[in-house]
Amino acid sequence: MALPSVHDQGAAPGDHLGGLPPHARLLLAFARLRLTLDDIAGIRALADDPELSWGHFLEAAAWHKMLPLIGRHVDRHRLDRDTDAGKGFPYPWVFIGAYLANRSRNQALADEFGRVFAELGAAGIRFAVRKGFSLGEGTYHDPALRRIADLDVLLAREDAPAAHEVLTRLGYVQGKVADDGERIEPYSRDTQIFWRMNLSNQLPYRKPGGRPDITDFNVDICHDIFQRKSGVTADAAELLSRATPTVLCGTPAWVPEPVDRLLDLCSHLHKEATSLHFIEDRQDLQLSKFLDVALVAAATDPQTWKAFQERVAGLGSQAIVYYALHFTDMLFPGAVPVTVLDALRPDDLDYLDQYGSLDGQTSRWEQGFTERLFNSGRHTAGTVSNVPLR
Repeated sequence: MALPSVHDQGAAPGDHLGGLPPHARLLLAFARLRLTLDDIAGIRALADDPELSWGHFLEAAAWHKMLPLIGRHVDRHRLDRDTDAGKGFPYPWVFIGAYLANRSRNQALADEFGRVFAELGAAGIRFAVRKGFSLGEGTYHDPALRRIADLDVLLAREDAPAAHEVLTRLGYVQGKVADDGERIEPYSRDTQIFWRMNLSNQLPYRKPGGRPDITDFNVDICHDIFQRKSGVTADAAELLSRATPTVLCGTPAWVPEPVDRLLDLCSHLHKEATSLHFIEDRQDLQLSKFLDVALVAAATDPQTWKAFQERVAGLGSQAIVYYALHFTDMLFPGAVPVTVLDALRPDDLDYLDQYGSLDGQTSRWEQGFTERLFNSGRHTAGTVSNVPLR
């Protein structure tokens, strides 16, 4: 099932949100895999708005990781050309070039991560691929549409030592990219201890990328799709027992089964939207993450939704899941069934405007959701992440 067109609801993108600037409305109009003729006409009308700032649009498209998707739309629908409906997009090579460059970059990532899958499998290690290529190949049906930063894998804690041996043999080091961009420097002992005691992920494994478009290859191992301080747990070993075999990056692999996959996307979105580390890096609210959830949600059948609600209730993760689905529904009305939202809605919604709880520094946003979503200058009331990365 595809996302419903905004024109099916008799509205232009962002009308239901109120007060969005022209560049934000245009960005929302592009946020779908397929465009109808009405969608294209609406995009041309939005692009012809004399108050539209193309500079703001380009900055927002890059920040929200939407440039590759926009580039394909510009190319496929000839939006770079003048028509009777309006002038063509300026600087089309920026958008189309971003799509083509992302295709090349993601192919290099696929070649590398395919080798990682093969070596993990040969060592008898069960794993499941989260987000990234599982979405690019399985949901978007075009890996070039998503900018993939790293390889996220679910792995049982008891398999971590064996996976460490595999990744070390492949040239990976648990560390950060050195200032010269040519080496990976191991993390400090304090950083290693903090991550081991407080987070559900291993410290990232990296090795130099050796390409202008790939600073490093990054493998992120996760043992639980919820953070320790969330009070909710879904251990990787249990999720792997239900994982589905597939082929990704041309290599046999596994992905979480549909209920766990949607649960993982919701937990991931909530973590990054409310954690100080991601807020400081301006990676907390990105339209691309909400689009991921919306596309998977729109393709979820009633039976899977029922099983999803039961699993959420069993885990006690209603607040985390509702956060993700609520804001996804705001941006993409119709992607999440109303009955599901009603069933998962907590009695107290005050937490929807809070952040920093996972850091032990709960604060409240001064701006509303849609205002801060498109406001790159939003602030965080002076709170600072305590997650060490040195």
